[in-house]
Amino acid sequence: MKKNPTFELLEELSNLEYFVVKTPVSHQGFWVEWQERYSRAFMSLIATKRALRLKKLSSEELKQYRALVSTYSDVLSYLDGLKRLALSLQGTFGPEENISFNDEQEEL
Repeated sequence: MKKNPTFELLEELSNLEYFVVKTPVSHQGFWVEWQERYSRAFMSLIATKRALRLKKLSSEELKQYRALVSTYSDVLSYLDGLKRLALSLQGTFGPEENISFNDEQEEL
């Protein structure tokens, strides 16, 4: 029985949701959460590449493992982008300043 494409997409989003860093870059907890996500993605990529090298896989399994390598590489790119943003903001605003991205103007 074939899965519904919408269900497959939702399932994929659910699997990837772990890697979303939810702590704002201006909060102290950002780096702890970022490091957890980065380490998990990096180690998963290593494990997937190792499985590709060492296991005898069927063509379907090979296809799935290669897709995982691509997915983990994309996740790492996302996390690297967040890191660059956080470091850029830290350099611009300094570590002790409170960063606000509120679009509303304060009333004088």
